[in-house]
Amino acid sequence: MIIRLLLVWPFLSILIGAIVYVIELRRVDDLVKDLAVSESRPFTYDNVDYLNSDEPAHRLLLRERNEEHIRMGHFIAVALYNRARQKVNEVIRPGFDKDLIGWHKQDLIAADGMRYKSFYLDRKISVHVLVPLINGSEEIVGYFEGVYLTDRETMSAIQARTTASLVQVVVIILATAITLYPIIMALNKDLLRLSVDLSQANIGMLKVLGSAVAKRDSDTNAHNYRVTLYAIRFAEAIGLGADSIRSLIKGAFLHDVGKIGVSDTILLKPGKLNGKEFAIMKTHPRHGEDIIGRYAWLKDALSVVRYHHEKFDGSGYGAGLKGEDIPLQARLFAIVDVFDALTSRRPYKEPLPFVAAMRIIRQESGAHFDPRLINIFEGIAWDLFEKIGSVADAAVEMELDALVEKYFNTSKTDNVQYDQFRKNL
Repeated sequence: MIIRLLLVWPFLSILIGAIVYVIELRRVDDLVKDLAVSESRPFTYDNVDYLNSDEPAHRLLLRERNEEHIRMGHFIAVALYNRARQKVNEVIRPGFDKDLIGWHKQDLIAADGMRYKSFYLDRKISVHVLVPLINGSEEIVGYFEGVYLTDRETMSAIQARTTASLVQVVVIILATAITLYPIIMALNKDLLRLSVDLSQANIGMLKVLGSAVAKRDSDTNAHNYRVTLYAIRFAEAIGLGADSIRSLIKGAFLHDVGKIGVSDTILLKPGKLNGKEFAIMKTHPRHGEDIIGRYAWLKDALSVVRYHHEKFDGSGYGAGLKGEDIPLQARLFAIVDVFDALTSRRPYKEPLPFVAAMRIIRQESGAHFDPRLINIFEGIAWDLFEKIGSVADAAVEMELDALVEKYFNTSKTDNVQYDQFRKNL
């Protein structure tokens, strides 16, 4: 959170600072324009009576006043026009280009009202102004045009004001971020608590629904717990990522949820199913997809629920997938599901010894199962069987609960991806 706030701080500082800078520039323009207009007023009022006179003495007087104004004020160029917009005279401060007014006129003389335009000259803000000259009868008798150049002190004050505004923005945003930090953290704690509660509720729902199906099938939760634990340990052995393991856990808990749609007559039959009965049994992956497919949190479990009866050679059922078209979680789960079915008691069979079960698993390599996964499973199967398949159900449930807590409530996520699995192979 601190890192995020520190990243947001300069971003907002630059964004808001740019806005403030633009606003300040407009204020500076208005300030300099007001200074220019204010300085031009006394001068323009003194010259109103002589603008439209052809007397040489009057023309000379106007020029002398212009030159005096240039020397005493901040205007570096002034020009006077009569009511016909004809230039009466023009004075440029020594050292500046004689065409200074012409360069920045921008057709201001075409307007009757006051006009101005800002620009930079010698790194100082300048304003080109046009002020109509009005007599006592409120008639326009001429125009004053000038280029106003701010002095060094005014520019320093403007720069100091702009800098202070930008610094103020940066400080205010930093103070706001510091103030918001404890508030955001408090809200995050509440959100985290609610998220944990929701996660625990979802996990509880997984266990309840999975257990309900398992009890209906074999009057025990043990198969569901063991096969889920087998699947997790197998996935860890091949380097599967945490996100994929979470999907696998959901799918393992609910892999047979579709059996809700299969009648007890078929589901609990002690003997071998006939062709019609087996055809009905093969519909349970599709029923499982229908049941969990509408719940967003469970959609990633579909890779196991829908495809765990597919076979590597394409002879399985569900969707008739083959080889690596079958999702990795489903290929992995198929191995541990069959392994546990072989080594555990069912209503229709007694458990097989470990060696006999592994012989069957090995024989199905390349047909039912992914041979690369079988190679890895053979190396860990006995250890898994000793720790999971031959211990009390209560111990299995405790270890499973610890692993579910690890993968669903941990703050650290393992970023190992599918390609890591392929590298391990």
